[in-house]
Amino acid sequence: MLALLGVYHRMLFRMGPDAELSSQVTIAVKTFERPKAVARFVRCARRVFAGRIIVADDSRVTWSSKDPLVKVLPLPFNSGVSVGRNVALDAVTTPYVLITDDDIVFTHASRWEGALDYLEHNPDVDGVAALLIELPRWYSSVHGNQALFSGHEQPLRAPGEIIDGMPVRLKVPQVYLARTESIRKIRWNEELRMLDHSDFFSRAAGKLVFVQAMGLPALHARTPWNRVYTKYRDDTAQDQITLGRLWRRSQGTA
Repeated sequence: MLALLGVYHRMLFRMGPDAELSSQVTIAVKTFERPKAVARFVRCARRVFAGRIIVADDSRVTWSSKDPLVKVLPLPFNSGVSVGRNVALDAVTTPYVLITDDDIVFTHASRWEGALDYLEHNPDVDGVAALLIELPRWYSSVHGNQALFSGHEQPLRAPGEIIDGMPVRLKVPQVYLARTESIRKIRWNEELRMLDHSDFFSRAAGKLVFVQAMGLPALHARTPWNRVYTKYRDDTAQDQITLGRLWRRSQGTA
């Protein structure tokens, strides 16, 4: 299915990687116990991106790549998503960073140069997210107004507000192009091993502005059959306790 879609999009979008995108952007991806997934990600990313890719890997066996522009950063086993994202972010030297997960697939339709141009012309916006399409059911969803934890700051722009043709989102999928320094203002809370997503955007509210490019697709090819990955991915009890403590405190109730 992915192969057929790749051929179809290659026929529609014949352009290769954009030179400016490759010089201004670094991809930062976190991987854990999914060597086939991260290998697929890098292979697919090269359809539209020729620049530097940083992979933070806390697997038992660190993944490796022969691509000279792929830098793999080994971490202690099961360090967690937040630690990995921060380590990858610290290695970025370009003004823009593309944050993503290892189970994302880019096709030839994933033209990130449009998102880069948008950010260059809209200095009040910090990040542009792709439209994430879930496989194999081929659906996408938009996070609603209740996507953030209660107690977050007042957003700078209202959700759904249109800025230069793109809608504002309080929370976006984990596949977005952003200003590197903007993301460094927030970073990821390393007390959280797995449940980083809502916490990041809850803390970003009132500080950063994200929009979503509805014409920029990225595919989400999950790996539910990977029992080792799933075992650790679903181990979130401590994160739940930590989130409860952090966000009760932010509301002045604890």
